[in-house]
Amino acid sequence: MYLIDQHAAHERVNYEYYYEKFGQPADASQELLIPITLEFTSAESEKLKERLNWFESAGVILEHFGGGTFRVVSHPYWFPSGEEAAIIEEMAEWVLQERQIDLAKLREKSSILVSCKASIKANQKLTPEEANTLIQRLAACKQPYTCPHGRPIVVSFSTYDLEKLFKRVM
Repeated sequence: MYLIDQHAAHERVNYEYYYEKFGQPADASQELLIPITLEFTSAESEKLKERLNWFESAGVILEHFGGGTFRVVSHPYWFPSGEEAAIIEEMAEWVLQERQIDLAKLREKSSILVSCKASIKANQKLTPEEANTLIQRLAACKQPYTCPHGRPIVVSFSTYDLEKLFKRVM
């Protein structure tokens, strides 16, 4: 018997998709009609002003708007709908914490953030068709065994394991 953590499976599928997308962010950036505004402390604001190029390399155009306010004027169109501000805030937290930023690490961290936000949530029920589609998409992944955080996606129980659980064997 196999048990699949549907959130972890969906997160892996999404991670591989978004990792590819973050590799070509300029092609995907869309200008917003109404910019997203974000607030930071003055110390964070100074640090962010020096690191705006990192956001741009991920397809996010962030502009200083005075004081501790920044506005997002464009971001990749494939960001999960309704999660854009939260994703960019988490990206900013990561950019602020890191001493040395490199593009590969930014791409990986951003992909993990977006994939988690876009994945099936706990207790969300899937139809049999949705479950089959998820399994097929997971099977096509380069690394289908763990989610991007390293947690297992699939656990298996042998007949012996199950019999032992029910105290049918010693």
